[in-house]
Amino acid sequence: MPTSSLFIIGLSLLSFLSLPSPSLSETCNPNDKKALLKIKKALNDPYILNSWDPKTDCCNWYVVDCDPKTHRITQLHLFAANVPGQIPEAISELPHLEFLMFHKLNLTGQIPSSITKLTNLKLLDLSLNHLSGPIPSFLTQLKNLAFLDLSFNNFTGSIPPSFSEFQYLDALHLDRNGLAGSIPVSFGKFTGQVPDLFLSHNQLTGEVPRSLGDLNFTTQLDFSRNKLQGDVSFLFGTNKSVQIVDLSRNMFEFDLSKVEFPESLTSLDLNHNRITGSLPEGLAKLSLQYLNVSYNRLCGEIPTGGRLQNMDYTSYFHNRCNPDDKKILLKIKEAFNNPYHLASWDPNTDCCYWYVVECDRKTNRINNLHLFAANVSGQIPESISELPYLESLTFHKITNLTGTIPRSLTRLTHLKSLRISWTNISGSVPSFLSELKNLTFLDLSFNNFSGSIPPSLANLKNLDGLRLDRNKLTGAIPQSFGDLSASLQYLYLSHNQLSGTIPRAWGDLNFTSIELQRNRIEGDISFLFGKNKTIQIADFSRNMLQFDISNVEFPDSLTTLDLNHNRITGSLPDNLARLDSLSLNVSYNRLCGRIPVGGRLQTLDYTSYFHNRCLCGAPLPDCK
Repeated sequence: MPTSSLFIIGLSLLSFLSLPSPSLSETCNPNDKKALLKIKKALNDPYILNSWDPKTDCCNWYVVDCDPKTHRITQLHLFAANVPGQIPEAISELPHLEFLMFHKLNLTGQIPSSITKLTNLKLLDLSLNHLSGPIPSFLTQLKNLAFLDLSFNNFTGSIPPSFSEFQYLDALHLDRNGLAGSIPVSFGKFTGQVPDLFLSHNQLTGEVPRSLGDLNFTTQLDFSRNKLQGDVSFLFGTNKSVQIVDLSRNMFEFDLSKVEFPESLTSLDLNHNRITGSLPEGLAKLSLQYLNVSYNRLCGEIPTGGRLQNMDYTSYFHNRCNPDDKKILLKIKEAFNNPYHLASWDPNTDCCYWYVVECDRKTNRINNLHLFAANVSGQIPESISELPYLESLTFHKITNLTGTIPRSLTRLTHLKSLRISWTNISGSVPSFLSELKNLTFLDLSFNNFSGSIPPSLANLKNLDGLRLDRNKLTGAIPQSFGDLSASLQYLYLSHNQLSGTIPRAWGDLNFTSIELQRNRIEGDISFLFGKNKTIQIADFSRNMLQFDISNVEFPDSLTTLDLNHNRITGSLPDNLARLDSLSLNVSYNRLCGRIPVGGRLQTLDYTSYFHNRCLCGAPLPDCK
């Protein structure tokens, strides 16, 4: 995966994990709060911004980050939400903004020129919207931009030549729009560092400027699915350091025989062009992970060496997709009413290259289907069960997916990962999922499941991760869960209405992360801990737990312990002071005694300890 993509995913995850925390004093700048509330109003007060309450500290609002020193808004990451409207002009009233993401929304209209007031902006991501009009050249006034993503929109017109004036740009994403014209000649002379270029899935024509051959793209170059023509051999050379190059589905025409490729190259896609000659011997010396030169005019023997003989023959010639699998995928597309998100699912193309689809490199059967953040409505198609080699199935952040999980999924006997999260699937969690014996990961979080947890899920002996959090589950944790697989590392049951006690047998397991916060769990959990454990994250906040914490031995691996809003008694054990990386919250309990001295215990905010019976010592007032 390219560095720029990892960068943006990291930011998305950061926003996803940002939840408001209690604060006694306002840190948010009032001008910033005013601007944010104007933005919320301009977007018609969407539910996703429900935490944007004028009575609370805006530095704790969802998808907002403040600078810890200046308390000014520096990041706004709004993603994967049904937020219609246009980009609010009030965005320009956040002068300290460094990261702005409006990703996977339903925004329309054009980019307002007022955005140029954000002179500190380093990242601008407006991808996966319905923005239109020409790409504005005034964006070059954002002199500090390091990442610009305008992909998956409806922009038309030509690429602004002035974009070559960006000084610090690491990546430029203009892919999947309706851009026309040629690649600007100015792109051969970037005045600053050379960014990774993503111009694919447009209607660009003409030849690639020869001056691009003087540049050294460090990671990725993607001009695929345009109408470009001519020679591009000058983009390569032994002195280059590019890793991923996709020039597929154009009209390039040159002799490949004498092209020298850099040692850094790991992925090369030239399929569906008019390239002639033979494959150069130098390809055999590379550590290529992916090569596709199919549908060209090549001749000669494939060089011996490297991974060239390990590639599937379709990398060189014919379609790779199994016809039965293609038929099923097209049935799935039809069941979803042929959404735009699946526009690449063209029966005249190879389904192994379709969006959100992956094939096994040896069998050429569909083994991964990951549909996410799509405007897809309906129920889970029964035809999914007709993909017998499927190992990983994801339906994630598809809010219009409704109904229940079909029993036919049990036919997917090879399934290792099943993720149906952030949808509107409802009903009870089906017990028949325990028939998927090879599952190692099951994620049913952020849905509308109700009823109790099926005891039969304990029969999934290969699970290392189970997520049932943020549903409407009730009842006790099944006693059978005391016999969960020893391989289970991650257990998330939070934000439900579970009651009763946790199975005592969990004391024999060794979780890495366990989260049961915001339920009605009661009793003792001290047996989950111990010197010999390797648990890192434990969150049991907002339950009704009642035990003496005084003699609990916490492992050195522990980095997060949240027990707030329970009925825990005793004093904090001294061993907590040796945990140098611990994030701790024991507020709203019945603790007494002095807070142990050491580790991070004195550097934590006093709100981590307040509202206890008689806890004292820094950062709380001294003990009397």
